[in-house]
Amino acid sequence: MKRIARVRAIGASVMMGAPGCSRNEADTFAGVQTDVATLGKFVTLRLVPVWAKWSVTTIGKDERFGTTDTMLWAVVRYSDADVAAVSRALQADAASRPVTMGAPPAWLLADVDLTRFRHGSDYVIEKSVSVGRPFASDLYATGFALMLPDHRVLIRFSSQ
Repeated sequence: MKRIARVRAIGASVMMGAPGCSRNEADTFAGVQTDVATLGKFVTLRLVPVWAKWSVTTIGKDERFGTTDTMLWAVVRYSDADVAAVSRALQADAASRPVTMGAPPAWLLADVDLTRFRHGSDYVIEKSVSVGRPFASDLYATGFALMLPDHRVLIRFSSQ
């Protein structure tokens, strides 16, 4: 329960800082964000990316308590100096099983070509995927990270 309250509080502060956001939008974490510093409040960024695009969406609702779970999707780009260290950290944290996921948000599919991972309505990543520990945080500890071309990393975590 404490984790849920913290996720909501951070999300509300993120959305309330954006012009024109209402409290309802803050509660649903609507919109795509590009602020690296704010992303760092959700996940661990030991090395700071030079660019980020990310979103947090609601994935569950409890009738008594309201929103309970959220999903964070991010694509970050690292500098030439940092990409090798990030790649090594992800390789050292390799997943032992394939990762299967539903469709990513539209903004992500527009930015990252994931067609090679598509299997019917799901996406299955069988190789070179990390369980994401280098990016895990108190808020988001369940997920994965995948090294992409052009010094980018795809990150997906859920709050459950």
